[in-house]
Amino acid sequence: MVSSLAVLQGLGMLLVGALFSVSAAAQAFPTKPLRIIAPFPPGGSTDLAARLLAPKLQDGLGQPVIVENRPGAGGSIALELAAKSPPDGHTLVISAPGALTINMHFTKLPYDPLKDLAPVTRLVRSPLVLAVHVSTPFKTINDLVAYAKAKPGALSFSSIGPFNLSFLAAELLKHRTGIDMVAVPYKGGAPASAAIASGEVQLGFMDTTGVLPFVQAGRVRLIATAESQRLATMPNLPTVAESGVPGYEANSWLAMVATGGTPAQALARLNAEVTRALGQPDVRDGLLKAGLEPAPSSPEELGRMLRSDFEKWRTIIKERGIKAD
Repeated sequence: MVSSLAVLQGLGMLLVGALFSVSAAAQAFPTKPLRIIAPFPPGGSTDLAARLLAPKLQDGLGQPVIVENRPGAGGSIALELAAKSPPDGHTLVISAPGALTINMHFTKLPYDPLKDLAPVTRLVRSPLVLAVHVSTPFKTINDLVAYAKAKPGALSFSSIGPFNLSFLAAELLKHRTGIDMVAVPYKGGAPASAAIASGEVQLGFMDTTGVLPFVQAGRVRLIATAESQRLATMPNLPTVAESGVPGYEANSWLAMVATGGTPAQALARLNAEVTRALGQPDVRDGLLKAGLEPAPSSPEELGRMLRSDFEKWRTIIKERGIKAD
């Protein structure tokens, strides 16, 4: 007859073995090359962040890290690819708010961003700025609104999507001020910003990465930021809210997500390595130069932020009857 002591000893050995297996699995990650998918073409903020982080993650994780651009459908193509990849932490996406919290309010997606993707970390605050071609007479929001009301439909704005925060920021301005403008969608921040710089469209809410080179070249002028507060990197640029549209805000960010079901140990390892990389001077300086403020979070904090933004934009879109025309 087996003694109670023998049973307890056996259970203890099983517990130790299980803990060792979990520890070994955590230490084993990653077991193969990783890929970071950028949902937009080269030249935009997601691509910049991916290429700054990739070599640092490669050093920290001890595996090759490849950046892959998969533009289209406002970022949804890239996120669908990640959602349908093996849940092992080797496929990552750097996304802006559109594909994670906005697209699904306008169109049916083949994935659920809140269930089929696993939060890793917020990467940066990625502010939207209202950019206008230098040939326009607009120096303030009030100038733009007065012109648009005098000439309904005469202005066109550059958007990324159409199911993107740049689109929604402009639509929100339209609804808050009663103006009419025509959306012209592009596949990424770089071509959307270039369209403003060339005069193909008159204006657009763009992330700073794509538009700042054109500002520096004297082809584009900034008149406001969509953020709720002025930017530390551009303190003289007013917010839309303080420029005559009270309560207006369209805060933007970049976040890293993995496939839903990825083990917590792998997510924790990724979070730690990305946080470490964001703190390195060359990465931080490269991001700040593009107007991106490093702002890492825990996976849990990012999850709460995604759910909060999802509900916020759903409410705004429904209450204001915003359509993807």
